[in-house]
Amino acid sequence: MSPKYYKGYKVGSLEKGLLKLILNVKNCELPNKYDESFSDIFKTIRQKMEYSNTTKRMIKKGLLRYTNKNENLGIVLTNKGKDLARKYLLEDIKLTENHNWDNKWRIVMFDIPEKKKKIRNTIRFHLKRIGFVQIQGSVWIFPYPCEEIITIIKNNFNLEDEIIYITTEQFEKDYRLKKIFRI
Repeated sequence: MSPKYYKGYKVGSLEKGLLKLILNVKNCELPNKYDESFSDIFKTIRQKMEYSNTTKRMIKKGLLRYTNKNENLGIVLTNKGKDLARKYLLEDIKLTENHNWDNKWRIVMFDIPEKKKKIRNTIRFHLKRIGFVQIQGSVWIFPYPCEEIITIIKNNFNLEDEIIYITTEQFEKDYRLKKIFRI
């Protein structure tokens, strides 16, 4: 497997794990020194020893920055770091196809403004990658449960008002989609 690069910098699995961890916990701040609360990311002794070097590299790359609250030095995500963490989070999303269809369609509709075009295109790309089918401009459909994934997307991109998730049992001409999804 080839290494991942972000604007010329190699992004390792530790960095990727830290980015996703900070993004998933609202207002999360990493400690300046290693803490056992990250034991799910840092599995080996060597990885635990690399914590400070990893965070320093990420600060140099502009993904993290130092904060000083109540005389305690901490580390938080920058906007660049948030963007990269969201990208990695979406890459890790995979749906397991439930071969027992419950006769319900999942429809995702969004109206994302032009100033957030990059986010809109990212969401389109990942919906297609997951297996959604586009039925109109910003209307996508999928036959299996996926509310959890849509909630993750809404929360991490701050799009609670722009994305709508609907479950319906039928709609006009759904027989075409039954052929596409082979159900």
